[in-house]
Amino acid sequence: MTMRHDIPLAVPIEHRVKSWSSVEDKLKRNPFHGASLSELHDLIGIRLILLFKRDISRTCDLIEKTFQVLGRRDKGEELSHEQFGYQSFHMIAKPPKTWLSVPSFAEFRRLEAEIQIRTLAQHMWAAASHKLQYKQEDAVPPPIKRSIHRVSALLETVDLEFERVLAERDDYRSVLKTEPRDRRLNTDALESLLDTLLPRTNKEGFEPYSLLLWELEKLGITTTGQMTDLIQKHLSKVIEHDRQSSRELAERGADDERTKAGVYFSYAGLVRLLLEEEFGDGYYSRIWKQAEKELEK
Repeated sequence: MTMRHDIPLAVPIEHRVKSWSSVEDKLKRNPFHGASLSELHDLIGIRLILLFKRDISRTCDLIEKTFQVLGRRDKGEELSHEQFGYQSFHMIAKPPKTWLSVPSFAEFRRLEAEIQIRTLAQHMWAAASHKLQYKQEDAVPPPIKRSIHRVSALLETVDLEFERVLAERDDYRSVLKTEPRDRRLNTDALESLLDTLLPRTNKEGFEPYSLLLWELEKLGITTTGQMTDLIQKHLSKVIEHDRQSSRELAERGADDERTKAGVYFSYAGLVRLLLEEEFGDGYYSRIWKQAEKELEK
């Protein structure tokens, strides 16, 4: 998801199959009338923990486009404005019909899974409240309620402030192209410049812009103008190197998406090829040795 749709996960996707003891406890509490236990909505659980709240709706849309969604529920909407509590988006989904047309998948036609989508801040609240057994406000001892409300408000503020950061970054990036050529490089300016001057097909979901910025500064490349000159000077040679590497990989039998698109190096790889053309093959070891000497002082 991160790579194809630029939706960053806070942690790897979590999943679990409900244990028999949990199934037994649930059946005692709620009678079940299905034909098979595979029809239990939450027999299979999948949890997506995202970094940013703005990505929740995009993630839900992707799930609906991919799977058969039987129901969706926003737990946060069930809370009144003065309440604290568990916030998460829940969806019940089945495998898509295209999967079920494959004989080896047909046996999963009755299988349903509960998919939870939440932010990292929401997950912190869910994990802590589960451990403390404070999932409901009535379960909290009166002397502790004030502190619990404060923690809940702080975690909601984390999500809101990250949204503010993202909005301000979007505004900043929108004016980058109108800025002067000698603007000092930063991570956002570097990404914007590479998006403009390098082939987008080479871009990967995560690129180490901060590390690249450090390398460039060590070599005296500190402005957008200097970076533009470097790219324009060596780009054709670097792109040919990239295409040749991709062709060689294809000849060895690789059939991944990047090889099919005729690309091999990421943005980071292309930038380092540019630096090799400008400063020689040993530039990388030289700047790291320089950094080590500076640390020893």
